[in-house]
Amino acid sequence: MKKYQKTLGIITFVAAIPLMAAQNDTIIKVNTFVDEDLDNNLCSLKEAITAAEKSTSYHGCILPAIDTKYTIQLEKGTYDLNEELVPKNSLTIQGPEPVDWTKKGSLSGDYPALTPIQTRINARGKSRIFNTAVSKQPLILNNIILENGKASDVGGAIYAGADVTLQNTQILNSQAPNGGAIYLGGGNASLTVDHSLLQGNGLAANTGSVIAMSCMFNGSYTTNTILFKLSSIIKNGSANSLSTFEFCGSPKITFENNTVAQNSANLTNGTIVKFSGNADPIQNQTTNLSSDSSLTLVNNTIVENSAHTIFLYDKLGKKDLSFNVLAFNSGTFACRYLLGSAADQKDSRISLKFNALKLSGTNEKCDLPAETLPAGHTNIDVSSKILSQLLEPSKEPSDENTEFLPIYYPKNNQQSDDLVDVDLKNEGGCLSVDQRGLERPTSTTDQTVLNSNNKCDIGSIEQARLGIRTTETDTGYINNSLTDLLNTYQSGVDQTKAKLADPSFSFQEATLKIDLATFENLVNQTKANLKYRAIYINLKNYYSPFQNGNLREINIIPYENSNHIFVPFKPDDYDIDVKVIGKGQTFETATEDEAKSLKCEWNSSLKQIILYRIDDAPSGDGYFEFCKYTITLKSDKNITASGIVKASLVNIAPVSENSTITFKYLANEIIPLNLLQYANDDGDGPTNTLITKPNKPQFADLPIYLPSKTSKDGIFKVVKADREGPCPGKDSKKTCYGGNIYIQANNAFNTFNDTLTYNVYDADNVISSTPGTITLVSTATTTDDTRGGGGSLGILSLASLLGLVVYRRYRK
Repeated sequence: MKKYQKTLGIITFVAAIPLMAAQNDTIIKVNTFVDEDLDNNLCSLKEAITAAEKSTSYHGCILPAIDTKYTIQLEKGTYDLNEELVPKNSLTIQGPEPVDWTKKGSLSGDYPALTPIQTRINARGKSRIFNTAVSKQPLILNNIILENGKASDVGGAIYAGADVTLQNTQILNSQAPNGGAIYLGGGNASLTVDHSLLQGNGLAANTGSVIAMSCMFNGSYTTNTILFKLSSIIKNGSANSLSTFEFCGSPKITFENNTVAQNSANLTNGTIVKFSGNADPIQNQTTNLSSDSSLTLVNNTIVENSAHTIFLYDKLGKKDLSFNVLAFNSGTFACRYLLGSAADQKDSRISLKFNALKLSGTNEKCDLPAETLPAGHTNIDVSSKILSQLLEPSKEPSDENTEFLPIYYPKNNQQSDDLVDVDLKNEGGCLSVDQRGLERPTSTTDQTVLNSNNKCDIGSIEQARLGIRTTETDTGYINNSLTDLLNTYQSGVDQTKAKLADPSFSFQEATLKIDLATFENLVNQTKANLKYRAIYINLKNYYSPFQNGNLREINIIPYENSNHIFVPFKPDDYDIDVKVIGKGQTFETATEDEAKSLKCEWNSSLKQIILYRIDDAPSGDGYFEFCKYTITLKSDKNITASGIVKASLVNIAPVSENSTITFKYLANEIIPLNLLQYANDDGDGPTNTLITKPNKPQFADLPIYLPSKTSKDGIFKVVKADREGPCPGKDSKKTCYGGNIYIQANNAFNTFNDTLTYNVYDADNVISSTPGTITLVSTATTTDDTRGGGGSLGILSLASLLGLVVYRRYRK
């Protein structure tokens, strides 16, 4: 269970992995399920492909703009074909996102819920579905089921001459003698199969019931790049097939987090994964596999297949296998060396780590060179086991908890030879997520069920246990401006209200109402719980798509119960205990001071941990504030997790705001300006929560610094101030001012407007990061109008402003 950057979750798959069509692609909308090519107001899939090819509107297909690549948008339903589709330029074809905005997701606990794919392209056994070998152009398919394709030669569903990407796509019941589902032709192409299902293909195939390819092109090996990830490949092929995956040429092949199960090939000479030549290159025989090829298998569950050999290999190509279940199949060999017994072979180019293999016996043995299994190797010998001891039966029919894919759950027997938590030293490099997109979390501080650290599980599915993921970096959490935080929450209120008023967001009404209530609560409760220089840390469900704008988060990874139903994290379901550790350079050296100045509190109204001090001491360079938190499920005290908050409290610089002052011009008038009324140090929060300095001022004694005593265009100059002297701290060589400053026009006849810039220092001698700009507007140029943001000043107002200094406090 390994740390990773959050990319996707079981419920947020569609949101977390955007459709691969670029945002700037021109979209052609299909509005009929009929496979037609007629000059009417209907746009069929075939006509949309033609419109993209011609880069112009065609029949009922409206092309909104000319582009180099196009996206064709399909609707829910089935598109029946009469003949194969032949795209002649780069295309993305996508169905609608498979989500239901009226239901909450099983893992996210938020809207929307995932649904099965709702768009189908059905060739009805009449033809292949896609042929890109003609024009050799890339094809991307999203959220689509391809079914019942049929070809008399190669590629029952897809005959690819260029790059093909399948994302959240299914290929079902497609048939061809070679490459029942997919055939890669041409010299080089890439195939990416991502979060997809291939089932029931190649039932009459000779080679490659799932995939086959051309081996040579123009006298050279083909160079295909092939990636299967987060996918299930099941029930393909038959007892007459020679192979399921037929690899040749010089391919780079990767399998990550897949379930490869219940596929069939001939029990006498058939193979599920063929990664070998067809001759002995040592004897100078020509072989169809290059020595430059490679095969990488990580975290795959390869079980219940039927064939003479499941994995056929030789010395050609590099082979890396780690964290795979390659056992519990029907046939003679789980792994077999092409040219005979493997035990004494050298330089086989096989790397093995943490695989579940049958290493002894005569049935289903994984026959490997002895050199690949040195003393102390990390692979698990499951020769004495049967599948039901280590894995649960295949989960079918699939549902939202399985990402709508057939999978096998591992069993945790609390034994050294099960498939759970095998990499105790985190040395194997398992994948960061499992087939469902769930975290494989590991942390030296985060504790999970049974108080054991999560480690990598073998196979494509990780046991989902309560875990923790933070947004904390090496520098820890750092407090930000509380003004900015409140403004962020208020923006959330305003934007959510705008969406609720927008009819185009009506399908999200339920979730938007919840979001609005959340943002309004954050505004109100943050104001009610303001602390000086506090850090407010969200405690939230890791897989929830909702973001409140506060990037300081502790994400709780939900657990699944014994029935593999996810229980979305809700703070009200847990006892949450927060304790102060203290201040120090590391967690181990942190100590609490006698005054107990550091506070860490769980606030149930905010659903946040609040960390703050009751003195105004910053953490200082190299020092941090540490707290420990523990969450425990109220209904089951065994389900618990703990973590550490590492934080740094810093001074927030004051703000010099911009404003406009309108005054009635009188010749030679000296005009007082109280610049502090346009500045604030509200970002630190209220000082009345401090025990040591409850009346701490916002600003330094001489807080105002003027980069220039002359306005920008030289119309006004500063003639005096109530007080002046050296600026605070390290800027003591500069001159600063207190109270009012006074300006006067350089020329009695000059009545134009101008600007004056200023900075302010807070009580900790920190200067505002950006100068404020005061626009000086004389009514001699505006016909005595009055402008917002300032006021109207004249000679009679002087008395009321002399000596006036406004120290604004944060208003709750």
